[in-house]
Amino acid sequence: MQKLTPIILLLFLSTNIKATPYRDSSNFQGNYIEIGAGLGSGSLRDMGTSPLFYTGLLPSVSLDYHKYFGKNILQFNVISYNGIYLHFAENQTYSSSATQVNAELIWYRQLGFLGNTAIQHQYGISIDNYTGIRTNQSFGNAGFSFENISSIHAKYGISRMLTLKAKDKKFLWLIKYHRKKKQYIANFNVGLPIYSLFYRQGYTNPGNSTLDYVDPFEGYETTGKFLSGMNTQLAINRILDNGNMYGFSYNWSFLTTGKNDVNQLNISHHAILFHLVFKFN
Repeated sequence: MQKLTPIILLLFLSTNIKATPYRDSSNFQGNYIEIGAGLGSGSLRDMGTSPLFYTGLLPSVSLDYHKYFGKNILQFNVISYNGIYLHFAENQTYSSSATQVNAELIWYRQLGFLGNTAIQHQYGISIDNYTGIRTNQSFGNAGFSFENISSIHAKYGISRMLTLKAKDKKFLWLIKYHRKKKQYIANFNVGLPIYSLFYRQGYTNPGNSTLDYVDPFEGYETTGKFLSGMNTQLAINRILDNGNMYGFSYNWSFLTTGKNDVNQLNISHHAILFHLVFKFN
């Protein structure tokens, strides 16, 4: 079901639901700063350290910069996952503290409306860098893990402008109240890594657990891979009269070094974040 979620949400954005567009996204010009915080989860298996699957509880924070100019959109975003990965065995619990940071620079070009003035399409390219640091005290001197992954992504985005008209309503069919006009923008973005460079250990820890390394990165190596994963984001923001916004986003991503690697790495993340967006010129 989780793998179908991005497809379902994309279909939702593409359908003609009952909402009146008040403007298109080309009216967004200028600079925006976005601050987000929320809770994430994820799964991890690092065969270089352990063949076990770990489940993570990962509080998340994000910081984004958006610049709209003409038909171009420039974005820079950083998201951090900091928490604990756990594995529950029959008589033992293994835990691994984790700090993971992903930074991405994105350029989008607006395609146009393709027959629907409420829907905007964008294509683009991005460069991102992911760093993960984990420690598992149960594995002694074999419990340190580090990886750095740099990727070039092909990007696609779709956005829909929505307006809920002002309306007189009744709460519980008894209490009358007036609902003001509300304006929203919904966005869905997907990125596919064209090529990724993985910098991580080139060995498995069980065979080296009794050795003491002066250099913690001894034996690390760089490998490359095409199409190593996917990342998506769905966001909806309420637009205020002054141009500022607030809303929520759902982020999902996964990456893998490949199932044939002896020390393969598989990571996936889910996060729901609350955002505040501030417009400035």
